[in-house]
Amino acid sequence: MKILIAEDERVSRRLLESRLKKWGYEVTAAEDGKEAWELFQKEHFPMVISDWMMPEMDGLELLRRIRSIDRPGYVYTILLTARTEKEDILAGMESGADDFITKPFDKDELLARLKVGLRITDLERDLAQRNQELEKINDRMRRDLEAAAKIQQSLLPTQLPECEKVNFAWKYVPCDELAGDTLNLFNLDEDHVGLYLLDVSGHGVPAALLSVNLSRILNPNPEQSDLLKEQIPGTPGYHLVRPEEVADRLNQRFPLDSNTEQYFTIQYGQLNIKSGSLTFISAGHPPMIHLKADGDSKAIQVRSMPIGFMVGVGKVYQEQILDLKNGDRLYFYSDGIIEAMNPKREQFGVERLLESLNKSRASTLNDSLDQLTDELELWTVGQGCGDDVSLLALEIKP
Repeated sequence: MKILIAEDERVSRRLLESRLKKWGYEVTAAEDGKEAWELFQKEHFPMVISDWMMPEMDGLELLRRIRSIDRPGYVYTILLTARTEKEDILAGMESGADDFITKPFDKDELLARLKVGLRITDLERDLAQRNQELEKINDRMRRDLEAAAKIQQSLLPTQLPECEKVNFAWKYVPCDELAGDTLNLFNLDEDHVGLYLLDVSGHGVPAALLSVNLSRILNPNPEQSDLLKEQIPGTPGYHLVRPEEVADRLNQRFPLDSNTEQYFTIQYGQLNIKSGSLTFISAGHPPMIHLKADGDSKAIQVRSMPIGFMVGVGKVYQEQILDLKNGDRLYFYSDGIIEAMNPKREQFGVERLLESLNKSRASTLNDSLDQLTDELELWTVGQGCGDDVSLLALEIKP
């Protein structure tokens, strides 16, 4: 170990230097605090032994300057002094001294205190190395999470269905890198568009893994998944699986795990783009919002259990039919919106959601989603991110 000595008295300095070298330490000696400070700035010394009273710069000032440097590795400091009053010891500690040795020093006491300093610097070095290793692990995990988030977001709609009579819009604001929400909309056939929004319980990696798995299963390509569309045996054709059958199959495939208590809610619908009729199911999901062209608006509540709560009891879900007229808008959303808290711990709620969407009737469908998320941000100011926010909207063109 390297030790820097600051001692203006020549005999004491040489005696101290001789003792330290005899014990196997690498020693650099300075004649006063100023010289010691100059040496310390040029290289790192894990331990500094300094006299208190010195010309040019005393020991207290030297220790204060040493502590002011932001440099890797801890410096253990010992102050040599003939002062033993309580006030003097406090002054030395406030300046950064770790230990004290009374002059003239006893060699056995000095050796014992050096061993204490050695143990502390070794512990500090080990701690610094472990912190560096942890930082590398954290960086790698951060990169992995960012990569996983990109993969998850790649499953979101990249191109909206092109329909003469219908506009579509969506917005996705994850709370963390990975989210438990996901949504999609896609052409099922020439007459139908499929759309869903789901919310997995919990946060982080477990919720995101189930969310990604569900995104793959809820795939309209019958060669990749038979959940939404099934091949007709012996023919190149296929038929659409009814929404209530989709929900029941999900319910059987994803029973509630008693260990993780993980489940999800979902709204899935098939929109007939020619008639404007939406056949849908809602499994434990918040009520969708229907804004009618005549100015009326309502929340469509379907009382049902989340997926996986009732397994092995036969048919659980029943589909609903909603006939949409020209100028009508329909909004699917996750509970991260209505459960968002303000500083008074009040939830945003369904009524406030209805009010916000009504205010944006004159705006485009995309703008209405932006205005809502802006209002949510103002509502939750200072509360941080509570949950993922997902929105999926459609409008029958006027």
